[in-house]
Amino acid sequence: MTTTLEKPATLQCACPGCHCTVQEDSPFRNGALLFCSEVCAKGHPNGEPCHASCGCECHG
Repeated sequence: MTTTLEKPATLQCACPGCHCTVQEDSPFRNGALLFCSEVCAKGHPNGEPCHASCGCECHG
Protein backbone atom coordinates (compact mmCIF):
# COMPACT_ATOMS: atom_id res chain seq x y z
CA MET A 1 0.00 0.00 0.00
CA THR A 2 1.34 3.41 -0.90
CA THR A 3 0.37 6.75 0.52
CA THR A 4 0.55 9.92 -1.48
CA LEU A 5 0.84 13.28 0.13
CA GLU A 6 -1.34 15.85 -1.54
CA LYS A 7 0.00 19.33 -2.03
CA PRO A 8 -2.09 22.01 -0.34
CA ALA A 9 -4.33 23.75 -2.86
CA THR A 10 -3.34 27.23 -3.90
CA LEU A 11 -6.06 29.80 -4.33
CA GLN A 12 -6.20 33.40 -5.44
CA CYS A 13 -6.25 36.10 -2.78
CA ALA A 14 -9.84 37.31 -2.20
CA CYS A 15 -8.79 40.97 -2.33
CA PRO A 16 -10.05 42.68 -5.53
CA GLY A 17 -7.20 43.62 -7.86
CA CYS A 18 -4.75 41.24 -6.15
CA HIS A 19 -3.02 38.58 -8.25
CA CYS A 20 -1.23 36.79 -5.40
CA THR A 21 -1.91 33.15 -4.57
CA VAL A 22 -2.45 31.83 -1.08
CA GLN A 23 -2.32 28.41 0.53
CA GLU A 24 -5.57 26.92 1.78
CA ASP A 25 -4.16 27.09 5.33
CA SER A 26 -3.33 30.82 5.04
CA PRO A 27 -3.17 32.59 8.41
CA PHE A 28 -4.76 35.67 6.82
CA ARG A 29 -8.51 35.20 6.87
CA ASN A 30 -11.57 37.37 7.09
CA GLY A 31 -14.51 35.07 7.64
CA ALA A 32 -14.35 32.38 4.96
CA LEU A 33 -12.16 34.48 2.64
CA LEU A 34 -8.41 33.85 2.30
CA PHE A 35 -5.86 36.60 1.74
CA CYS A 36 -2.14 36.76 0.94
CA SER A 37 -1.33 39.32 3.63
CA GLU A 38 -2.75 41.01 6.70
CA VAL A 39 -3.05 44.25 4.71
CA CYS A 40 -5.32 42.61 2.11
CA ALA A 41 -7.39 40.94 4.83
CA LYS A 42 -7.97 44.33 6.47
CA GLY A 43 -8.90 46.02 3.17
CA HIS A 44 -5.79 48.23 2.77
CA PRO A 45 -6.86 50.82 5.37
CA ASN A 46 -3.89 53.09 4.60
CA GLY A 47 -3.68 52.41 0.86
CA GLU A 48 -0.50 50.35 1.21
CA PRO A 49 0.32 47.46 -1.18
CA CYS A 50 0.04 43.85 -0.08
CA HIS A 51 3.71 43.10 -0.76
CA ALA A 52 6.69 45.21 -1.79
CA SER A 53 6.94 45.48 -5.60
CA CYS A 54 4.45 42.70 -6.30
CA GLY A 55 2.66 44.57 -9.09
CA CYS A 56 -0.83 44.03 -7.70
CA GLU A 57 -3.37 46.83 -8.05
CA CYS A 58 -5.26 46.11 -4.83
CA HIS A 59 -4.03 49.02 -2.72
CA GLY A 60 -6.55 51.57 -3.90
